[in-house]
Amino acid sequence: MSKNTVRKKITGRQLMPGIFISLAISFLLFLYAPVDLYCANVSEFWFDFSTLLITALGMFAACFAVLMVLYLIAMLIHPYVYRIALAGGLTLFICTYIQGNFMIDKLPPLDGTSIWWEKYDILRKDTLILWGIVLAVVVLAAIFLRKERFENVAMFISGCMTLMLLVTACSTALTNGALIPKVHLYISEENEFNMSSDENFVIFVLDTADSREFTSLLEDHPEYRDIFADFTYYENMMGNYSCTMNAVAYILSGEWFENQEPLADYLNDVYLNSPLWEELWSRGYQIDLYEDDIRAQDDSVADNFGNVYHTTVRPNSYLELAKEELKLVGFRYAPYDLKRYCETREIYFDALQVSEPDGTTAGIFTEDNMAFKEALLENGVVMDQEQKNFKFIHLEGAHAPFIYGGDMEYVPGGDYRQNMEASIALTAKYIDAIKESGAYDNTAIIVMADHGYNGQGDETDRDVWMRPAPMFLVKGMREQHDTMQISEAPVSYVDLWDTYMRLMDGKQSDAIFDWKEGDTRERRYLRYSFSETDHLVEYIQKGHAQDLNGMELTGREFNR
Repeated sequence: MSKNTVRKKITGRQLMPGIFISLAISFLLFLYAPVDLYCANVSEFWFDFSTLLITALGMFAACFAVLMVLYLIAMLIHPYVYRIALAGGLTLFICTYIQGNFMIDKLPPLDGTSIWWEKYDILRKDTLILWGIVLAVVVLAAIFLRKERFENVAMFISGCMTLMLLVTACSTALTNGALIPKVHLYISEENEFNMSSDENFVIFVLDTADSREFTSLLEDHPEYRDIFADFTYYENMMGNYSCTMNAVAYILSGEWFENQEPLADYLNDVYLNSPLWEELWSRGYQIDLYEDDIRAQDDSVADNFGNVYHTTVRPNSYLELAKEELKLVGFRYAPYDLKRYCETREIYFDALQVSEPDGTTAGIFTEDNMAFKEALLENGVVMDQEQKNFKFIHLEGAHAPFIYGGDMEYVPGGDYRQNMEASIALTAKYIDAIKESGAYDNTAIIVMADHGYNGQGDETDRDVWMRPAPMFLVKGMREQHDTMQISEAPVSYVDLWDTYMRLMDGKQSDAIFDWKEGDTRERRYLRYSFSETDHLVEYIQKGHAQDLNGMELTGREFNR
């Protein structure tokens, strides 16, 4: 046997620990983590599991190749360097696994809100303790165990944990419906600014617009009373949910979601069978829905709306998609001081989507405030339809990030109040455009929010994620006032069905609720946080909708 043959055999045997650890690190970060995050939030991603797998496999292969080259170089330099590299790789694998699976409760939400990282500095201490303990144990093992035994231990730990992760990932993907191809719906801009000469009913939703902030703004902006001169402002309006998905679905259906069924089934039922659609059809309305995050998974949904189509989707760049996936993984699995460089948002994923709709050449609707403003200024509102028309328009409104100024201009680094002012300015432009079209008098308009806002903070902060007081203003057809009216009636989103019916019957804004000022009432509310949609907590509001102190726990929770 030649020297070269012996050297090759020894090299191959020595390289096995490096192969095991490289596989473990690559699998954890670029296959298991993306699959786990996708399965836990499957309804929030626009792409199918197959698209995820393409990008994940590419990242896995690249990471494995790089790590193997590094281990090969370390082995060629000196056996001790290779041993140190093995210890470092094993430490990285163990710490990353623990961080991504057992140290995530205190992470800030990725809901678009700017993260004040100094508030989470406690995580740095936790990270240092974890890495210190694990590194000390692994280094001691590398020093005191014989070379072959340490390598066997490293291979055993990395191999067993990788096998466990593989089984977990496969089981999760198979059981939660992630492998089912998604139904992709294209929400077009068609008829967005077209109104009927007969009757119109518009629900204009400004995300996260809080009634407390609007009340405060009324003091600084008396012109708001002129903008909404023909409206009644229901200052004591109580919402139903703390976050958008459930709140919008309830606004459209009047049906509570209590985690008794999969969310996808609930959303399918909302967009297919809401009694609102039946009522609108029976009254001869065309229904246009401008909501860019329907997430329903039934082919028939497109048949309900005049501007919704089936479409095929693909990423415009797999590389860019991989970058966003990598940031999402890093936000959860990276050490604390690296997490701030891994911030990503759902809109960044959405921006990578290329749609090819069937049946329309119109552009895709987006909730972006500025896009709506520019389209409105370019097209104006036109009264060119004879059939009655219903429009549900959901914009980002006052939602984070806070990048708008008081006149709807970009102001990076702004604040919530500026975003609220921008939302009102945008609403004013829309109302003025409806007036100019001649359709204002025969149009019932609701200007509302999906939920309120309680400031920034982490998800353990009860007050931050309460958000029970959405802004709500309404005017009926042919309604006129000298100035905006304000009502303190204890109303709630559970009353919206009667509101819709009465507005279509021609009622004025002061006659759309049975509840009047001076009435007392308990109003139900379900609170959940952005990343805990499977944990709903029930409250009863016994006081004014704007008073958080009136919110009392009932002791009921709805978990999945």
